[in-house]
Amino acid sequence: MTRGIGKGPRAVAALLVLLLGAVFGSLPVSATSDAISQTPPSTDWIVALRPEARYQFQSLHTLVGDAVLKPLEYVPGTYVARFIGRTGAADGVARLLASSAVAYVEPDIRFTYQWEPNDPLLPNQDWVRTIGLPDAWSLTTGTPSVVVAVVDSGVHADHPDLAGKVLEGYNFLQSGSDVSDDVGHGTAVAAIIAARGNDAVGIAGAAMDVTILPVKVGDADGAPVSAIANGVRYAVDHGASVINLSLGAESESATLHQQIQYAYERNVPVVAAAGNDPNRPTFPATYQEPISVGAATHDGADVAPFSSRVSRVDLTAPGMSILSAHWQEGVGATWETVHGTSFAAPMVAGTVALMRAVNPGMSIEAIRAALTGTARQTYPAGTLGGGAGLLDAAAAVRQAYRPAFARTWEAADQPVAALATQRTWLWGPAAFAVGPEPYVETQHGHRLVAYFDKARMEVTDPHADASSPWYVTTGLLATEMITGALQLGHNSFEQRSPANIPVAGDPDDPSGPRYATFAGLVDVPALDEGTVITQTLDQDGRVGFDERLAAYGVTAVDYIPETGHRIASVFAEYLSSSGLVLRDGQYQTGPLFDPAFYASGYPITEAYWARVKLAGEMRDVLVQCFERRCLTYAPDNPEGWKVEMGNVGRHYYQWRTGQYPPEGAAQENPVPLARGPQW
Repeated sequence: MTRGIGKGPRAVAALLVLLLGAVFGSLPVSATSDAISQTPPSTDWIVALRPEARYQFQSLHTLVGDAVLKPLEYVPGTYVARFIGRTGAADGVARLLASSAVAYVEPDIRFTYQWEPNDPLLPNQDWVRTIGLPDAWSLTTGTPSVVVAVVDSGVHADHPDLAGKVLEGYNFLQSGSDVSDDVGHGTAVAAIIAARGNDAVGIAGAAMDVTILPVKVGDADGAPVSAIANGVRYAVDHGASVINLSLGAESESATLHQQIQYAYERNVPVVAAAGNDPNRPTFPATYQEPISVGAATHDGADVAPFSSRVSRVDLTAPGMSILSAHWQEGVGATWETVHGTSFAAPMVAGTVALMRAVNPGMSIEAIRAALTGTARQTYPAGTLGGGAGLLDAAAAVRQAYRPAFARTWEAADQPVAALATQRTWLWGPAAFAVGPEPYVETQHGHRLVAYFDKARMEVTDPHADASSPWYVTTGLLATEMITGALQLGHNSFEQRSPANIPVAGDPDDPSGPRYATFAGLVDVPALDEGTVITQTLDQDGRVGFDERLAAYGVTAVDYIPETGHRIASVFAEYLSSSGLVLRDGQYQTGPLFDPAFYASGYPITEAYWARVKLAGEMRDVLVQCFERRCLTYAPDNPEGWKVEMGNVGRHYYQWRTGQYPPEGAAQENPVPLARGPQW
């Protein structure tokens, strides 16, 4: 096998907003921009009794043993259990989860502060919170390689919030390089998109780490359509990733439409303002190609009274009382409140820039679908001028990750979902939880993860090469549960109790090994090559031998020097097996695991037989734990299901959160079921 695993106005204090959504499906999330704060000790757990069982307080004492129970004074039937020592916590939580009197158990997670930049005027930027930008910023604030063209009245590049972020552009009114803004409109638009963040100056832009390409097409008298058309073509030809058009007219223009089509054909999204007259359409927003943006009220609860009701609108963003950078002759750089669809459009353009930072090749229609599909319905559906709803920047950015997760999933599991082959899942039918988790080595302390039955996918660096097989990784979940070391960074861990959860079989298996059982077996020497595996393991970690098991003919084969263990022959065959896979949209026969150890990691234990309750019956099951998964072999299972990846994703979620995984697919499930050829 090949190696596949690598390890102006008065400054005000910056507001830190408590992350009310610090747990997605109770997944802990992270802290500030500088480091991940320690989550609280896992010896503290919240225990909630079912309403009909709240009189059973004494029974609760029996379940938690010598733990200290403290009631939540204002939350009836709910307690904090503080366990004395980590083994007690593991056993106590397992007993609580098994009790019919207990509604749920969860770690007493300390809510941390969401990453927000330190710009002093950020507290006055209500629009940032209205469209959910802080949650998006936890994953990405963009990258300088993403260029947003502001085709407008110019940009004052020396404004303190834009200095150093503005490329040399072009002035189509005077045919030169002077793109200075003599109106202030383009400067405000550019700052909403990309004002420098976390620099203790002014405001923060929606995509604070992207670059602005200024294209001056207008002045105080307006912008001629000839200049705008020139500007759009120039922006496309000079590397724009996104184009913002916060301008328009009631009349159509074939010249401008042709250039917008030119951009569309080259996959450069144009974001256009829908117009400020409720009774008139605005072009180019009403053309089919642009992403058309109407204005909402400052809180997003309704469509702004001035926003066009007759233009074609994809979605809205706040367009009233918008604080942004300003520049005025004789006054200089300031920050002012502005109004109009002109200032709603750049919020969407900035969000598209964040999406392009995560997924540079994302198509315009995929971007539009992500924006409209995640828009929040804060006003009645069908409201004129309201489009699909209010921009949700964080949800739209998460959608930009979707193709990477889907590509990883579909190679082996799409044929299973489409019933084109008969075999076990590699990941599972759908993700049951999707959201951010803390990780030190990220842009702002979080990475996006997706939990499946059998694993967790994660994108740690969304700006890396998405074509690399290591762009989406799968965590060292089995290692963490066996050692109790919950990973928060490359070299950052929180020590918890090993997981007292059955590795194989039914969730209520009474006697089979738990993850904690393997904690003392990681350093056991490898079996000799060719040894017939008859060694057994019970729940308490006792190793024995049963010669009856030699009849199954499983031997110890490939030695892995990185971890000092041999792989059982049935698992070696599985990890090097081929089958029907989906690649480049076509079914073909190929390796299920490429690289070979991508999904499993290296073995961290030897293989052991155990008596396990499986589908309600006690059966012989061979178990071997690898860094990322634990594999099982049930010799009397049908072909295609003899070797399976254990439900490590579900087990890890339970260990990490103290809750059973939700049933069904997550609302933002990132994988397509049964897409592609059907057999």
